[in-house]
Amino acid sequence: MKKPFLKILASALALSISLALTACGSSGGSSAPASAGSSGSASGTSWPEKPINFVVPWSAGGDTDFFARTLAKYLTTELGVSVNVTNTAGGGGSIASNEVKDADPDGYTFLCFDTALALNHSCGIADFGYEAFDPVCLNAKNSGEYLVVRKDFPCDTIAELIEYSKANPGTIKLAANTGATSYYVAVKLTELGGDFNVVNGGSSSERVASLIGGHIDVSSHAMGVISQYLDGTGTGELKILGCLATERSEAFPNIPLATEQGVDIAYDMVYNILAPKGTDPAIISRLSEACAKIINENADYAKEIWDAYGASPYYKNTEEAIADLKTDDAKFMEYSEIFQKGL
Repeated sequence: MKKPFLKILASALALSISLALTACGSSGGSSAPASAGSSGSASGTSWPEKPINFVVPWSAGGDTDFFARTLAKYLTTELGVSVNVTNTAGGGGSIASNEVKDADPDGYTFLCFDTALALNHSCGIADFGYEAFDPVCLNAKNSGEYLVVRKDFPCDTIAELIEYSKANPGTIKLAANTGATSYYVAVKLTELGGDFNVVNGGSSSERVASLIGGHIDVSSHAMGVISQYLDGTGTGELKILGCLATERSEAFPNIPLATEQGVDIAYDMVYNILAPKGTDPAIISRLSEACAKIINENADYAKEIWDAYGASPYYKNTEEAIADLKTDDAKFMEYSEIFQKGL
């Protein structure tokens, strides 16, 4: 009785192994196992099957939140499932990034961050950078960040602001959020000879409220957050001293760069989408392609980001995103010792 049974068992096992190998070979010829937590689908062909969550590391009302929500709205139609946005503020963005880093890599949780991801790393409030995630794409680039004061502030350029701070040491309240680009701006202004009272200003929308309320004197912001308070576009309560980007904005060409004023501050604010490490590459590719279609082809999306932020459609695929994120990380890590020492 034993011998025939063993032969049948062996045949069954052989058939099972053969079928399994055939199945692997039919999915692109790769023998690699499916990624953990990929909803049981190595190819990701059934994704998405339920709502997707975009986690934003800042409060609602800021630039990162705007670009995430605007894209999510169009992705909901493109993907056929709800794409929701959750604001998980705190820790300069590190609370949200830790949350997503440790999330199940099932293709339903993503981090929508920005250039501050590299600053989190260099400031030491997170012991990881982009490499702790599987990048999906770069999904937006704003028209630049702008150094802003109240309209009655006695300076009209960034160069004048630095000189004014020297003449009035420690009296000008400059808002900065550790781990954010505002902190980099504070470090650079100090490095260039400015003498400020650097205070924790919170998120971009919180800093604007503090600026208008007279609780701080200087802050840096994307255009969409401040346009309603400027002359010509809003109430006229605030004025811009200069643009901190690497090149003049197409939407706001009359605003001079900091570098054109002889002030060595130049960076671009770019927004990214990141997945927990181990997310199925097929899911990442599917989401990246959906983003590309909206960003590059949807006229309504293009109009919405232009009207709100003066931003043109901007997309880089996964490979390009990784290269740019690596460059940003290296750039800001050069300031790691200064950042962690504090101002």
